[in-house]
Amino acid sequence: MNLNEIAGGGLQELFSHEMDKVLKNIKDPNTDPKATRKISIQLSIKPDEQRMVGNVDIKVSHTSAPIRGLATNILMEKTGAGVTVSEISDKVPGQIDMDNIIAMEGARR
Repeated sequence: MNLNEIAGGGLQELFSHEMDKVLKNIKDPNTDPKATRKISIQLSIKPDEQRMVGNVDIKVSHTSAPIRGLATNILMEKTGAGVTVSEISDKVPGQIDMDNIIAMEGARR
């Protein structure tokens, strides 16, 4: 029995579909490039009472690498009625970017 002939080529079609998903996951820059991906083929065979005919259930699945998580910092300030939360970015309100000032001073000369 050839695997590519099972279910009239249906097993091969299911495998190809799952392989496409795995390859897209590998190319996704938001996933870990070294993570292992898997494709599983499961054939469950349930024979009849006379052991002459078997009902075959076919399942093909994949395991992809998860999307990488992100991290950030937040600033929490107590206000009159509660707490105000804001994300701390590269530019904190009220701060001056000294690199830009030095670059602008150099351009003026």
